[in-house]
Amino acid sequence: MSNPINTNFNFIKILNEEKTYKLLFPEREIGLAIVLIYEKISDGVFEDEKFTEKDLHEAFEYVYKTKVRYPKEVYSSHIMDLQEYFLDYNQESQKYFFKDYASKFCKHAKETLIGAFNPTRIQEICSFLSNSLLESEDSIDKLKFWLKETFKKFEPDLREQIDFLDRQITESIELLKKGTDFTNQNFLEILVATDVSMNNAQKHVAELRSAYSETKTIRGLLEQKQNQDSEINELISEVYSFVKYINDRLNSIDRKLDRIQPKIRQLFSILSKPLLSSKIEKFIHFLLYKSTLESNYGNKSIVFPSNIISPQIHIATPHFTIIDKDRELFPSKPKERKKYAQNEKVIEENIKKAQYKINEIDTIRNWEKYILSEIELKGIIKLSEVFFKIIEENKSSQIAVSVTFNIIKYVYSNKEKYKLEIDKELETNSAFKNITLWKMKIIKLV
Repeated sequence: MSNPINTNFNFIKILNEEKTYKLLFPEREIGLAIVLIYEKISDGVFEDEKFTEKDLHEAFEYVYKTKVRYPKEVYSSHIMDLQEYFLDYNQESQKYFFKDYASKFCKHAKETLIGAFNPTRIQEICSFLSNSLLESEDSIDKLKFWLKETFKKFEPDLREQIDFLDRQITESIELLKKGTDFTNQNFLEILVATDVSMNNAQKHVAELRSAYSETKTIRGLLEQKQNQDSEINELISEVYSFVKYINDRLNSIDRKLDRIQPKIRQLFSILSKPLLSSKIEKFIHFLLYKSTLESNYGNKSIVFPSNIISPQIHIATPHFTIIDKDRELFPSKPKERKKYAQNEKVIEENIKKAQYKINEIDTIRNWEKYILSEIELKGIIKLSEVFFKIIEENKSSQIAVSVTFNIIKYVYSNKEKYKLEIDKELETNSAFKNITLWKMKIIKLV
């Protein structure tokens, strides 16, 4: 579980103080110089990952593309500012080295950008988590370890992988948009580009479906592990919350994939036009080469090839004899009215359904009156216990949910008279092992 945050700490206020934001998030050129040093450290250019002031000045000179000489005093000022969060200095060796914030700053930026080009691992991570959870079902200690260590360890990775997948899909959509501009491309290039974009989209869809399936598996396994241990239940609630976040993000990404469909239709519409134009052009060339022009007493006419029928330009107008029918002499026969037989069985079933619904509404109202009268009489009622009582007597979880919802709504509408207290400890009933809810009670105030 995470440590409580100091309530006196005002993040926005402190970040808005003079120079604090600038020191944490340096200007473009200064940040690029730091990244340049980070890359050299990664490549092993500096011994023991330590570098001199000269190395820093060279990094600034490389980044600052100016025609005039940039004063070194400005570079020194930048170095002084960077010593707040990014750089540390060893007086004995007279060398600089990265603070932890600088390493994390560069590492996170690099991994974020690399993620747009590398395959995502969200499918593998979700599969690993569900399998490891399945292995821990025989021990409470193993389950706690999974909740506290295994899942928490992969939370940042999952957030990162979802961001990677989001960017990759956005990139695929943008490429597909660009692919619909075929002005300077030939037909083969269009097909190749489309094939690549579609394959990428199909891979993304497969990853989404797999991640959805694994998160459902994780939630299903955890639902079977609910018990009286409040610590485990609280940890499970945190996992539920994070799984909901994952599914919300995956839903958002899925909707982005839906935007590809119109582009695909547009793509094939455009692809069909060059093909149609090519066929028409070939047909016109065939007519030009095979047809002849004949002159008959000054009238010129085109003679098409023998296997093509000449079009008939003029069609003689036919003559018709119109006979008017006198409706009074020959009235229309009246149409027979159809009689529709009522289906008594269907009517009876509908009456039963309506009666059942009316009875259900009456039952809900009676339970609401009972709860309110108990509150008036005793001043308090345990709502979660009444919930299971309703299910037991009426054999209907729907009635119990409706009554509970209506009572809570009524309490919140009358805050001056009643108070709802919720204890985030699960209320269970041995007769209904698959149903749990938080402990709730309503207290009369006046």
